[in-house]
Amino acid sequence: MGRGKIAAQVAHAAFLAVLATQGGSDCAAWLAAGQPKVVLRVGSEEDLSRIANAGLTAGLPVAVVQDAGRTQVPPGTPTCCAVGPAASTRVDQLTGGLSLL
Repeated sequence: MGRGKIAAQVAHAAFLAVLATQGGSDCAAWLAAGQPKVVLRVGSEEDLSRIANAGLTAGLPVAVVQDAGRTQVPPGTPTCCAVGPAASTRVDQLTGGLSLL
């Protein structure tokens, strides 16, 4: 995906994460802290799925974006996931080994 496409997918994931956690204490704390975000990379669709599933197993909020397929990838392609909002220590346990985008 090109840089603009990646940026759009990250925005989708962040928006979905807020919608899914809206009204909760973790979301309120995240909003009060200035909505910090860290954008990381995975090596494959399988890695993305593994991270998303591990987040769900750990009880973290996870929002997976599946592309509509209008531009660069086929419809239904998982392109991005948001983990959180949640305490950074919990998120870091899952994502701490990933590289920055």
